[in-house]
Amino acid sequence: MSLTAIFAFAILGLLVSGVLSVIASRWDSSLVPAIPPTTEHIKKDNPLIYRVAIFFNASIKSLHRKSTKTSILWRYAIGEIITTVLFAHASFTLGWQPELIAVLFFICILVIIVQTDLTDMIIPNKVVAVGVIGAIVIRLFIHPLPLLNYGIAAFVGSGALLLIGVIGSWILKKETMGGGDIKLYVFIGLILGVKLTLLSLFLASLFGLIGGIVLLAIGAHSRGKTIPFGPYIAAGALAAYYWGNGLIEWYLSMLNF
Repeated sequence: MSLTAIFAFAILGLLVSGVLSVIASRWDSSLVPAIPPTTEHIKKDNPLIYRVAIFFNASIKSLHRKSTKTSILWRYAIGEIITTVLFAHASFTLGWQPELIAVLFFICILVIIVQTDLTDMIIPNKVVAVGVIGAIVIRLFIHPLPLLNYGIAAFVGSGALLLIGVIGSWILKKETMGGGDIKLYVFIGLILGVKLTLLSLFLASLFGLIGGIVLLAIGAHSRGKTIPFGPYIAAGALAAYYWGNGLIEWYLSMLNF
């Protein structure tokens, strides 16, 4: 894919990121439904939201900001940067092939659930449902693996995470895995297939462990408090998609050695 095309996908990611943040904001407890603010009010208080409003005015007007200006700006800015980079990387890695559609859709759903999980520790059922339906439709037409593989992965991934949650709750005597995380793996399985889904579970757990230790070490998180697992699931899923096959081959070669 040419540099111009990659840049075009980066711009697409920048535009889409605003829409994804607006969708995620519907589950933000710091935002409440209210009388739609005027366009001038949005433009003055939050130029990032105003830029998205040009394209998706109806969605923007359905929400009213109650949280601080700084927190909203940071959320939108970080979301735009990450989505832009992910779109550009996907186009650079996959080029002009049908699978690019699946990956871009994958990124969009993951970006939304990361924002909602970080903000209110929730992975919305509606977002997961859209992801599952979209993944099924996409995989009916674009499937590098046999269709049955994706179907099995959906059940294996969510089932494995459910088992981990049950064992963790039994050991720690408290809920260790949210239902949203488990449902999310139905969607992830439909995109990744069995092998990469299982690897993504391992990577998500590893990232979560490292992240938890770091947060405790720097005092950004108190012991015993629940840590949102959605971001680590998203990181593990994307890492497995892009580098999973290479990691598995490297590991098997080490065993043979």
